[in-house]
Amino acid sequence: MIISLVNHKGGVGKTTLAINIAFYIASKDQKVLLIDADPQGSVLQWQAICDNNTFDVIHHPKDTLHADIIELAKDYKYIVIDAPPSNLGINLSILLTTNLAILPIEPSPLSMWASKKTVALIKNARRHNSRLAGHFLISRRVVGTALGRDVREALDSIDMAVAKTEICQRTDFVRSLKQGLSVLQYAPSSEAAKEISRLCDEIKFDASYSPKFLTDIKRNIHDYKVGVIEKRQHPRRVPSVAVDFAVQGRAYRGFIHNISVGGAFIETSESFVVGTKITMTFVSSKDQKPIKITGEIVRSGPQGIGVRFKVAQRDTMIKAVTHES
Repeated sequence: MIISLVNHKGGVGKTTLAINIAFYIASKDQKVLLIDADPQGSVLQWQAICDNNTFDVIHHPKDTLHADIIELAKDYKYIVIDAPPSNLGINLSILLTTNLAILPIEPSPLSMWASKKTVALIKNARRHNSRLAGHFLISRRVVGTALGRDVREALDSIDMAVAKTEICQRTDFVRSLKQGLSVLQYAPSSEAAKEISRLCDEIKFDASYSPKFLTDIKRNIHDYKVGVIEKRQHPRRVPSVAVDFAVQGRAYRGFIHNISVGGAFIETSESFVVGTKITMTFVSSKDQKPIKITGEIVRSGPQGIGVRFKVAQRDTMIKAVTHES
């Protein structure tokens, strides 16, 4: 089973939760892998404090996790992934592999607004990963306030489950991290430890996990891309690359399903007028350099938009997208 802690917003407690959930599973005599997908490598720093080897940790801050996960996960029944904030490509790759995505959300308007981007990404990922379930988790609630209840009521309008357990803002979480320990090790009788235990009891851990569904996902993504690129004037490459794009002064996010010297198909739930100018920006997975290109929207449908390039640097863009030299 693969459990991911995801949210576009930082500072909502993803790393703390990932560490403590992984420890809880390991305490049940299960072999666990925690994948630190955040470029900052916070989990590795935590583990190094006291060489805590209760569970295995690897650092994999790449948007190729959906391609690499079968090899990484082959010796484990349980994988916990700590996702980075504000990285569409890595988060999409994570969600393509995930069984349960836990979306921690603070009781604040900023966290609510940011969560909508993550919910949209989860919906996109479900097109290829039908086993992906998503749950909100109210996190970092201030003890003695009604803010958790207010957020829970606000979340009723979003089509995603909300965990019954709430995680409060407690000093034992901070103190345990500073010691390189789980709060279940540092203060096993604390309210913080009880909250983690209640959350993990609520999670339906599926011990029958098999990597076969990951193989199925890779096949589904390939079949989808092949269906999109058939009968094109120009042969198309088939990466899944996150892209920021601007249309009529407004910014959007999506990801490129396929690309050729003539244009690209961008998956997005937004609709646009054919003939409108579009500017696209993304980071090359090969060398992390920003790539910017302009074009014209030539098709708009429920699955996304077709774009025809206008500028001469399109060959450079394609090489950056497809990792070619």
